[in-house]
Amino acid sequence: MNTRSMPDLDLRNSQCVWVRPNRSLSLRGMILLFAMVTVVIITIGVGFFLLGAWLVLPFAGLEIAVIGAVLYWLLRHADDHELIVIGATQVTVIRRRRGQEWRDDFQRYWVKVILERHHGWYPSKLKMGSHGRLVVIGDELCDEAKLALLAQLNSALRETNAAARNE
Repeated sequence: MNTRSMPDLDLRNSQCVWVRPNRSLSLRGMILLFAMVTVVIITIGVGFFLLGAWLVLPFAGLEIAVIGAVLYWLLRHADDHELIVIGATQVTVIRRRRGQEWRDDFQRYWVKVILERHHGWYPSKLKMGSHGRLVVIGDELCDEAKLALLAQLNSALRETNAAARNE
């Protein structure tokens, strides 16, 4: 589902909240990082090869492959985000992961935002929904950012509730 072709999503009188994880490394930065790390690893591997330790080269190649795979994974998830549109009558949550999009619509009046805290090393979960149907939002955010998002969403829901009563 492409959000740019959704004619029933009215953004004019709505509040929009974009939720994106902090990814400060651009495509150009990834390429430069991979090139620099590859040059360093190959230089060290060739140096050990010339000293007679030829078994270092396959492990150097494996190291380059692992770094490349991690950077590829980061590149595939660079556009992951959530768009929360709070309108006069409905709340729409559009989640984008790995090029696919999911859309969930809720009646604005019944929407609740819940932060489920977990103990130990498990992260908290921020959920939004109504009538027993909840979707997880901000899953890639740290706990402090989830608290800030919770406050922002509750404030936006209160504002639209007050605006709806005044009309």
